[in-house]
Amino acid sequence: MAREVSYGEFKLVEYETFRLKEPAYAMLALPDTGLVGVIGASHLIKVLNLKEVGGLDSYVYLPPVAVVSRSEVRLPIRFFALDNLLVVYSEFMPSPAAFPPLSRILLDYFERKGVNHIIMASGLAAQNRFELSELRTYYLTTAKDVEEILKNAGARPFENGFLVGPYALMLKEAIRAGLPTTLIMTESFLEFPDPEASAKNLEVVSKLIGRPIDVKELIERAEAIRMRARDAMKAVMPSLARMRKEYEYSVPLNI
Repeated sequence: MAREVSYGEFKLVEYETFRLKEPAYAMLALPDTGLVGVIGASHLIKVLNLKEVGGLDSYVYLPPVAVVSRSEVRLPIRFFALDNLLVVYSEFMPSPAAFPPLSRILLDYFERKGVNHIIMASGLAAQNRFELSELRTYYLTTAKDVEEILKNAGARPFENGFLVGPYALMLKEAIRAGLPTTLIMTESFLEFPDPEASAKNLEVVSKLIGRPIDVKELIERAEAIRMRARDAMKAVMPSLARMRKEYEYSVPLNI
């Protein structure tokens, strides 16, 4: 029987009770630049055969939609888990007013499930994306013990700039809560779905969680995925524009 818990304007539903094995990781994938995190998480859920275990809904902060998956109605923000990995996945961008309560709800949920490390996957808008043959991946982490792993995976430290949107707020909330968090950003298109960037991003995620993730299919089916995700990208773009995502990599003046 599903268990429901109310958090203000949000409703959290659990389809089954579970606790993650250690070391436990939570991956947060929300619509963002190039849909890098969303496309990557969708692929990860498929290849690792994660099970849907719950979700979040809000009649105030989320669009009035119901996700239908395999003839079953699911919530807009979905939770998938197996062994020591939990993935929070959504193709819908909550309103900006939702970011503070959503961050606190997710942190509370992660702590209850025994999460030791939060991973956030995102794109980093590259104006010359069409010209790039080799995409660079950057990281920002509060867990110094994983920096060597990230560097060995080919990621570079994100040293100066701005972060914009729900990941920025989630990172600040996680720091306050003392929960180790890593943001992984791969160069990508801003306004087009970018499966190639997702594949590059997942290669770093794989090293961080210590589990192989085969991205061959993601690369081979890049054009089909791009076509399938273009409507979702169109729906997200107004939100990204309001958040001024194009300024995310600008170096701040007060260095």
